Amino acid sequence: MNEILKQRIVGAMVITALAAIFVPMLFDDPVSDADSYTNELSLPQQPADNTQALLDSIPKTSRDVLSRPKPAQIDLQAQQIKKSAQQAKLESWIIQVGSFSQEQNAIEFRDKLRKNKFTAYVDSVSSNQGTLYRLRVGPELGEKIALKTQQRLESLYKVKTLLVAE
Repeated sequence: MNEILKQRIVGAMVITALAAIFVPMLFDDPVSDADSYTNELSLPQQPADNTQALLDSIPKTSRDVLSRPKPAQIDLQAQQIKKSAQQAKLESWIIQVGSFSQEQNAIEFRDKLRKNKFTAYVDSVSSNQGTLYRLRVGPELGEKIALKTQQRLESLYKVKTLLVAE
């Protein structure tokens, strides 16, 4: 190819690139000054100091505490909570997977259960045979859910479990 032709093609490409860069600047909107302004925030006023009245109402001695009448409202709330708990008859169920004489065996089995997403824990009980470590799963709030979990444990690990209501 001719040397002059090459120079003309390169020159045309340079001019086209410069035009592609600078021509849009001529037709764009001017840059807004919105970013250069700072927004000054007004801080809220400091709250009034009403703590002294609260501090004065706190009893200072044990006699002051004992001389105050027992609020009836708290007793009513406690009674309502007891009634609602009795009406709901909430029970929790625990599945006892086994009892171990060595804590290490119970902990190893507990870790296996936890790997399979069971909520397992070990608690100890003193008996005439010494200390036993009970491996338990739960608690479950419904008996049906606890029975399903019990069946799953028995099928996966080939153990005989015990369902205990708490």
